[in-house]
Amino acid sequence: MKHIVFCVACTVVSIVLLAVCLRYFADTWPLTIIGAMQMQIGALCLAIVLLSSLLVRHWYGLLLGVASVLLAAHPMLMLGAFARPPAPDAVPALRLLSINIVDSAAGDAALDQTIEEANADILVMTSTSSLAGRMNLAGQSYPFRAGCDDPVNSRCSVMLWSRRPLSDIRFQQLSPVGSELIAATLSIDGQRMRVFATRLSKTWFDTFHSFELFNITRVLRETTEPVLLAGDFSAPVIVADMRWFLGNNKLSSVYPEPATWPAWLGPLGVSNDHIFFKAPLSVLSVNRIDANGRLGYVSLLSNVAIK
Repeated sequence: MKHIVFCVACTVVSIVLLAVCLRYFADTWPLTIIGAMQMQIGALCLAIVLLSSLLVRHWYGLLLGVASVLLAAHPMLMLGAFARPPAPDAVPALRLLSINIVDSAAGDAALDQTIEEANADILVMTSTSSLAGRMNLAGQSYPFRAGCDDPVNSRCSVMLWSRRPLSDIRFQQLSPVGSELIAATLSIDGQRMRVFATRLSKTWFDTFHSFELFNITRVLRETTEPVLLAGDFSAPVIVADMRWFLGNNKLSSVYPEPATWPAWLGPLGVSNDHIFFKAPLSVLSVNRIDANGRLGYVSLLSNVAIK
């Protein structure tokens, strides 16, 4: 019986590891989903191998264990590939709060409390459903707002609010499935910067995710100011199209990033919500400040320096 359990466990782990390895040789959306969770899958496979090895010790179990460790460790290296640490003497110039509403039933009272406690200069809010009913959040704390009041932003899934004046506000539909991008310029201590807020489609919607990243790239190439880009990208930076996007636009991220999907999984999940930047901007820290999604939303608070 022990040998049967060991053989079944090794067979299942072998098939799963082989499927994960395929992402290194092909770039299709089913493999993208697997690749996005490569670290978690590798850790799960290692746990199964260790438990089965308690029953039967065999060289093949050791081989699968090593393979699981390698597949789980490689994403950690990829996650740090685009990280740019701030200068030692950098000081925060502004705070950005990014909120992703994952449950339309999320209460306004909890959202108001999170927004008030964060005391951010810039607020980015995204949702899979319309945000039109959230326009009264935060009272008069953010008098300068972009989103939900423009006919181009028809789905109203992204909003960009600021305590400081916004200029040259632009909206753009990124794909036929309705993903949106908001761009605006603001000035902090005399430094002009271009702030972007976006929400992309899920990676299992065929190739729309890559198409949307390409459209954002076209916008970024026309931008001369320092860039601060935040929102729900529906994928971690280890997937192929995200790595292409960051590399081509010379964008940086923080490492490690807080995990945000699934919201209830906490630090064991995947980092789908990001805050990217381009010099002379640098992000000093990004912290998740929600109750692991139990309130129906995910919120990231970041401190941004200009150096």
